[in-house]
Order: sequence, then C-alpha cells, then structure tokens
Amino acid sequence: MLAGAFLLFAFAAGNDVGTLRIASLHPLLSDMARRLGGEQVEVVDLFPETGDLHEFSPTGESVASAAGSRLLLACGKGVEPYLDSLRQAMGSGVRVVELGADIPDVMVPDSNVVDPHWWNSPANMKRASIVLADALKTLLPQDISEIERRQADYEQSMDTLSRVAALKLSRIPLPKRTLVTSHAAMCHFCAEFRMRPLAAQGVARESGGDTARVAQLLKELRAAGVPTLFAEWREAPQYLEHLAEQVGARVERICMDGVALGIPDYEGMFLRNLQAICNGLAGCGSGERNERAQSK
Repeated sequence: MLAGAFLLFAFAAGNDVGTLRIASLHPLLSDMARRLGGEQVEVVDLFPETGDLHEFSPTGESVASAAGSRLLLACGKGVEPYLDSLRQAMGSGVRVVELGADIPDVMVPDSNVVDPHWWNSPANMKRASIVLADALKTLLPQDISEIERRQADYEQSMDTLSRVAALKLSRIPLPKRTLVTSHAAMCHFCAEFRMRPLAAQGVARESGGDTARVAQLLKELRAAGVPTLFAEWREAPQYLEHLAEQVGARVERICMDGVALGIPDYEGMFLRNLQAICNGLAGCGSGERNERAQSK
C-alpha cells in the first residue's frame, strides 16, 4: 500500500495545479510555509495532530493525500529517520528541503549526541525561514517580492521573540539558569539564552536511566537547586515526578517537540513555553505584553 502511494505521489507531482502544493512533516514547518507562501501555496500536513514526533512515520494514506506536491519540508538532523527512503520513492519531481540541515549543531551535554530539536530557538527559526524563502522563490518566481516581504515579517517576529526571552530570562541569575527537562530537547534554547540544559532521559525519551545514572542525576538536581522540572506537553511524567519528589521540586509541562493541540503557531508555542519556564524558575513570567512592546 505504501509503495503504491509513493508511485501516486511521484506521478502527480509534476501536474500543474495553479498554486504550489507543499507537503510538510512537522506542524511548525507547515505554519512557516503558510506564513511565507500566503495564498500562493497549499500546505498538506503529513504529520497527524495527535502524532508522536519520535514514533511517527508516513503511512501510504498520508503520503497519497499529498499527491501533486512539488516541495516536501522536513526538519532534518535525524528527526525523520525514514527520510532517505521517502526521498528515493518520491523521485526527482519533488524537491525535499531539510530546513534544519544547515543550522549549527548543539550537542547534548556529556554526550556525542546532537539535539535535533532546533526549532526551540527563534534564531534558528529565522535561519530556516531564509532557506524556505529561497526554495519558494525558485518555484514561484512571479511572487518573489511578496515572499521576501513575508519572510522579512517572519524574521522580525523571531527577533522579537528572542528579545522578549532574553529580557525575561535575564532576571534569573546565571548560576540558577539550569533547565531540567524530561528528554534532551531544549539544548538549542539553552544555547541561545545562556542556560544549562539537564535532561532526565535521552533525546527520544527512550531511557529511564540505570541506578547509577539516577543517583548522579539526583545529585546534580540537588546541587542546582531547581524548583521545577519540565515534562513534554503530552507525555506521562511519572519518572520526572519521582525525581521531583526526591529533590523537593514540582513538575510543569512545556511543548518541546513542537507538537501540541490548541497552539496553532510558533509564537504561541514559544511564548507559552517561555512563561512556564520563567514562572517555574523565578516567577519572571509577568508583564508579557509590555515587554513585547518595549523590545520592538
């Protein structure tokens, strides 16, 4: 069934349907494409609303729904382990763009693993928007000026988010800027905003940790004196709650994988995460509207 869907996709990709059809493998990339492409694009979401970033792979039905697409947007950095086979099956009629491919790697501390969750940095989203705009201008040469205008607006909004976050987080003394998360997904955020990431599990929440690892983690948590540990938006946080109980902390939720119902765009997700982090670490989440205005 899946192979048949790929054939249908490749056959239809060369058809001229008026607007540029784009298939997307992540909701934040879909949001960016709609922002930059406007009415000139039609975006098909291959990632389901209730999907898990670390378990998802396209089905034959989902791929067939994107027939006629000329552009496929992927996160890159290993987020989509199925991407090579998908690229090969789709053929040369569909251009695959990994928006995070050229974003500088950020390593998970004390490991040789790259954190692939690059979208948690607005500066990275700005870089990705430039890559997407270049791809759109190639496929929509008649709309270059409009694409450039929309990309400039998007870039400005990312710069604003960076300034707002830097202002809020500056209220937390540097020795207290330890961000403890359930899995290693906030290293790019921490790199931009001078914080120390500390993850209870691996990149994909696959490891609960052995006894020695748990003991070391508890030691680090007590030394850092963090009041709040942060779980992924929809995960069951029992392991993190157990750690929090041992060190006298509480557990809050943020959206690290960029997938959450009820948060329709990047700005909404980022500001909600920022407020949760600020409130959880130092109560610095108030005055959001005034600070956004002052940062412009």
